[in-house]
Amino acid sequence: MKPFNILIFILFVFSGMLVLSFVIPKEGLELTKNWTLHFPSVDEILEPDNNKYVDISDIISKNQVLDTIEDDANKLKSAYLKDSSVVYYQPLDIKPGEVTRKLEFPGNNKKVLYPFFEELSSLKLSNKLIRVLHYGDSQIEADRMTSYIRSKLQYQFGGSGPGLIPAIQPYGFLSPVVSESSGDWKRYAGFAKRDSMVKHSRYGVMASFSRFSPLPEISDQSDSILNQDTVLENKKEYLASLTIKHSPYAVNSVKRYSQARLFYGYNTKPFNLKLFAGEELLSDNMLIPSEKMQLKKWKFSNTPSYLYLEFKGEDSPDIYAMAIDGNRGVAVDNIALRGSGGIIFTNSSNSLLAAIYQKLNVKLVILQFGGNITPHILENYDYYERSFYRQLTTLKRLIPDVSIIVIGLADMSLKEKDTYVSYPNVTLIRDALKKASFKADCAFWDMYEAMGGENSMPSCVFAEPPLAEKDFVHFTVRGSRIIAQMFYRALMLEYNGYVKKQSNLKEKNEEKVQYSYSKN
Repeated sequence: MKPFNILIFILFVFSGMLVLSFVIPKEGLELTKNWTLHFPSVDEILEPDNNKYVDISDIISKNQVLDTIEDDANKLKSAYLKDSSVVYYQPLDIKPGEVTRKLEFPGNNKKVLYPFFEELSSLKLSNKLIRVLHYGDSQIEADRMTSYIRSKLQYQFGGSGPGLIPAIQPYGFLSPVVSESSGDWKRYAGFAKRDSMVKHSRYGVMASFSRFSPLPEISDQSDSILNQDTVLENKKEYLASLTIKHSPYAVNSVKRYSQARLFYGYNTKPFNLKLFAGEELLSDNMLIPSEKMQLKKWKFSNTPSYLYLEFKGEDSPDIYAMAIDGNRGVAVDNIALRGSGGIIFTNSSNSLLAAIYQKLNVKLVILQFGGNITPHILENYDYYERSFYRQLTTLKRLIPDVSIIVIGLADMSLKEKDTYVSYPNVTLIRDALKKASFKADCAFWDMYEAMGGENSMPSCVFAEPPLAEKDFVHFTVRGSRIIAQMFYRALMLEYNGYVKKQSNLKEKNEEKVQYSYSKN
């Protein structure tokens, strides 16, 4: 082909491309429901956008984490063991400049956390066990974030054990313990897609219960289960077991515990329960039928190498959780609810929740939701604000004097052409959560801004080592620990302020007493 003809051909092709760049809209030409044709505009060709993601290097440098939580905890422990009289109970030396993102309060009223701070500061003298519940979506699966918070609180304020454990782990992710089961166990969740065979709302503290026998065939399970004709499939006896072992990934404080409590109830027939602490048979009980929540408790002089529970009976109780803790200090529970938007408490039996919360002595609830609302793009999220507000007010009614912290959702990305950008509704959902929190007198921590704001998720994904997974939604273990460290520093900054304020008040009161005494 002659050079002139080649030139004409090239000009023809470029002319066609120029026409297409004007004809095809910027948002693309939708060919089918799943296919959209994109073509670069003239501006994009002449002035390409090199879309640089958010620079998070400063955030990373200010929030360095050690290779393992155990290393981090040991560093903290050694610092406070220098003076055994102040172990753990003194506030951490955290300065405002070290806090990437502070907690936010309704009307700047920090007193919403004072009930929890008072419990923390009095643990040394009270010698009791208090509880922190960390509810969240899949962002906290595998004990992410919770493990760091648990480790820090237990090393600073005392406490041990993994906390609440479900009978059946729904997914194969890492957890504070390794649990194994045998028998016909089935888990029934009270969120996302519920089993239509469940005719009641008694899901309990972990928003799910498990059974080793089928659900009883009752005309209405919400009525008294003992005053009805109950039909059990085949009327056979079921045998099942649970084994709870130490996780190789758990820190030392989690591997120590001195008590275990089983929360169960609503069995129509008696059942036999044996507990082995290692090889030793610790208890063998026939437990009677019940139409309310029951609690079975065991004490250990030394932490068993493992726990083995053996169940046998015609009808399984609904098993809500097993609490494995120390006798004093702080217990921190990871309650990951994959697919949930956090609208769970108003849809669960409030009388059952209140009974379990009271037994657990819950003092702080952390709620971390919003990610599952993001794929449903709307112009406003007033409905979510109202629904989430009802969850907060319900919790406050069920747990008198509880403190609540809402952690906003993280940045999430979708792909536009060759780049990843934030979902357009992330800040709308964040704002809905914040408004609900402030309206209900709860504290709020903005994870979205803490990690860098708009388009920060790709920066986390492409960091070395990666801080987020390639789904552009979830943090890696390292990333979640950095986020957890930022949150914990923000929490301890406020605790420091509380301790200092109480100390100043005490000094002023002592001065008044001395002045009054000298005057007389």
